Amino acid sequence: MPKKSKLLSLVMSIVLLFSVAFIPMGVASAEEELSEEDLELIELLTAIENMPDEIILQGEDAIKAHLESEVSFHLELNENGESVVFRAASVSSIAGCVGAVGTALVVNFTPAKILKIKSALKSVGGATKFVKAVKPYYQMSREDKLSKTASLNQAVRLAAKDAGPDTREALLDLFGVSSVVGSCAAAFGN
Repeated sequence: MPKKSKLLSLVMSIVLLFSVAFIPMGVASAEEELSEEDLELIELLTAIENMPDEIILQGEDAIKAHLESEVSFHLELNENGESVVFRAASVSSIAGCVGAVGTALVVNFTPAKILKIKSALKSVGGATKFVKAVKPYYQMSREDKLSKTASLNQAVRLAAKDAGPDTREALLDLFGVSSVVGSCAAAFGN
């Protein structure tokens, strides 16, 4: 084997060795970045993602009851479009975001739109993957001096970039509600 081929093989082996050795560290650090509050948002979005179609088609009261029964924290949704989230520990910006998303879903969307949002969450890889993707994109957009609304819209678009246009549109509709923008902007990093 010529010297160049041996050298190339050696370099490729070293690169492969180091890349494999550092993959688990990257995965572990991504898991550590999720706070308890992030997990609550994921829990709510997962409840939406896994909501049976029959419940969605029954309307607002059934959706509200389902969401309240599926999350481990008390989520109070009211008809005024306001949300209040009670948590055993401390109230945080994610708690407001979770309440705003839940209220927006119950108050502002038809069953057909909720079915699209549910499908959209599944097509982007689920709630966990979506929240993990949105947060850094939002922070990056804010660093670029975009407004909170523009940053959240861009973050949702980028987090759903591999999904189809209908998927992006459904998620943009959910995260475009003004109460959601206001509440989730602080949660994702102001």
